Amino acid sequence: MKTSRDVYLTIGKGSYTLNTSIENEEFDRVKSLIDDACGEIVKGAKQEDILMLTCVRLAYALDSVNSKLKNILEKIEE
Repeated sequence: MKTSRDVYLTIGKGSYTLNTSIENEEFDRVKSLIDDACGEIVKGAKQEDILMLTCVRLAYALDSVNSKLKNILEKIEE
């Protein structure tokens, strides 16, 4: 069983503490994806807006990957 620990994450203007059992390497990859999706902070943007835009960017990236995987599976099944 993995031991859980506290990790720290900054999204936009906010810093958050999470308790997780995710390995450091996995968490670093997740954190990198969030950082990329968050992009540059728009000066004067509210934290809520930054979180919403980050969420939309992550959802778009997930949808794009899902679409590509479906296309690959369809080609394999043919």
